[in-house]
Amino acid sequence: MIITVGSNKGGTGKTTTATNIAVALASKEKDVCLIDADFQRSSSKWYQDRQESQIFPTITLVEKYDNISNTIEELNKKFDYIIVDVAGRNSREMITGISVSDILLAPHQASQLDLDTIQELHEQITRVKDLNPNLVSYILHTIASTNPTVKTNERKEFEDYLHDFPSLILLDTCLYYRKIYRDVMPCGKSVIESNNILAKNEILELIDEVLKK
Repeated sequence: MIITVGSNKGGTGKTTTATNIAVALASKEKDVCLIDADFQRSSSKWYQDRQESQIFPTITLVEKYDNISNTIEELNKKFDYIIVDVAGRNSREMITGISVSDILLAPHQASQLDLDTIQELHEQITRVKDLNPNLVSYILHTIASTNPTVKTNERKEFEDYLHDFPSLILLDTCLYYRKIYRDVMPCGKSVIESNNILAKNEILELIDEVLKK
């Protein structure tokens, strides 16, 4: 299965999401390849830290830029899961990645700047589905507020906005704003390897929801 993690806005937690789900799948004894297709190389730096610390389970990382479709298809023959981390913009890597992916997982915050990019994302997906009609596109609410007085309204506004884009499926799972997500990255770890039960459960719920759908 090929999952591309991408959107047209930076700062939404794409690399955090990609690295965490890669480790979560590897922890289920799956062979996982993480493709870093973002010139910032955040996934590659995380992976280097993980290797240096000899953390298990292990995953494979490949760096690839520009047209990444052929590389993805070749790697898909060897691994159970391919997780593709692309830049937060309308990039060649994102378009060629989703052209061969089973799933687009698009992290977005519930901010107007993030939501304003969904129209462009919807148009991109519409064009790509001419080539890849089986692509399924999920919107993941990330960096969500944990404040009880805010999060209900924030979620409602997110859901209301997406009503105009029925082909984009809003996942029930949210990744909330938690410091642990930042803390584990420089260590080459995932939150499922931490003692933070809330964050760990969020990633496991995300995996379960995406795979069951």
